[in-house]
Amino acid sequence: MIERADGSGPPRRRRRALGVLGAGQLARMTIEAASTLGVPVVLLAENPTDAATEVTSKVLLGAPSDAGQLWALAARCDVITFDHEHVDLEMLTTFEDAGVAVRPGVAAMRMGVDKAHMRATLDTIGVPSVPHAVLDPRGAGGMAAQVEAFSEVHGWPLVVKASRGGYDGKGVWPVSGIEEALAVLRGAEQSGVPLMVEAFVRIDFELSALVVRRAGETLAWPVVETSQVDGVCREVLMPGRVQPPLAAEAQAIAVRVADAIGVVGVMAVEMFSCGGALAVNEVALRPHNTGHWTIEGAVTSQFENHIRAVLDLPLGTTEPTAPHVATVNVFGAADGSDPMHALEGALAVPGAHVHLYGKEARPGRKLGHVTVCGTDPADVRNRAWQAARELGTSVPTQLLRPAGRP
Repeated sequence: MIERADGSGPPRRRRRALGVLGAGQLARMTIEAASTLGVPVVLLAENPTDAATEVTSKVLLGAPSDAGQLWALAARCDVITFDHEHVDLEMLTTFEDAGVAVRPGVAAMRMGVDKAHMRATLDTIGVPSVPHAVLDPRGAGGMAAQVEAFSEVHGWPLVVKASRGGYDGKGVWPVSGIEEALAVLRGAEQSGVPLMVEAFVRIDFELSALVVRRAGETLAWPVVETSQVDGVCREVLMPGRVQPPLAAEAQAIAVRVADAIGVVGVMAVEMFSCGGALAVNEVALRPHNTGHWTIEGAVTSQFENHIRAVLDLPLGTTEPTAPHVATVNVFGAADGSDPMHALEGALAVPGAHVHLYGKEARPGRKLGHVTVCGTDPADVRNRAWQAARELGTSVPTQLLRPAGRP
């Protein structure tokens, strides 16, 4: 409706706007999905060169802890959501208490920010997770004694983790004995990083269950198999080795967690399959790397459904568009070359959907992903890796098959 020049006629209604705290690749793909719905997005970016700043002009510059810029963001949008978990929960609580719509909600967000809180919550609601203990530097005997006591029950090796701030393998230290553990503890004590210790779990494979929730409505995408190398996701296969009974159990766990903590938006629950039993490893309260396959592989992508959920719009179906989907992450080549220069070769691979994030290329940096959909699992996986190799991504030896192909 257009308002007349004399001010008469129906008033113009402002479109609901979404604010995103963070401007990485997740924000970039959120903006791409929002544009198809006509939803304006305002970013709070730490740096003017962050990946998402290329695809919108609505950018505020500031750190996630900059209260002034957060208030400026809140003034320009109807809902604030997140590109990452590196946030100040106490500050966000003041915004929520003042009536700012923060999604998925500060209480739910704590699950993704604080691993110790996440483990305690899973224990409370009866969801299986990795055996663990929070390390207290003021506790009896200090952290070293607590690690030794934990090892007496669970044996070596163990995994020491930062309970806050870790991601993509950072803040995770496998230790084979007390001397290695002591070195990690000394470094963490000097930097003030809170720690926990977990049992080293021998797994068959890893999987991820992705759900989306708004009030009165929760949907789950098909469960996927994921492959991590050095703590970083390298490929996602739908359904991979996840058989229907295990998939149903994983979906039920994810829905149970989402409902218990009142998530609004997308949540990923990463799990281990250990002899047919499931154990939750991580929870992410935002669109997630293991859900990028949904852009082409599902009727409604994780990014579109996240927008729908946080703006309280009806959710879209999560049904897959093909029986098998493979997504491979693109990493910077050892020579530092930009995958954009190899785009032609990747696009020549039949069915390859290439997503590059606009980041400056450097060795080992996550720069994009490739997705292929189809009817044959080996074929879609091989084509996805073929396109990723064209873009400069080598196949980790851990993922090679006996024939030398992924």
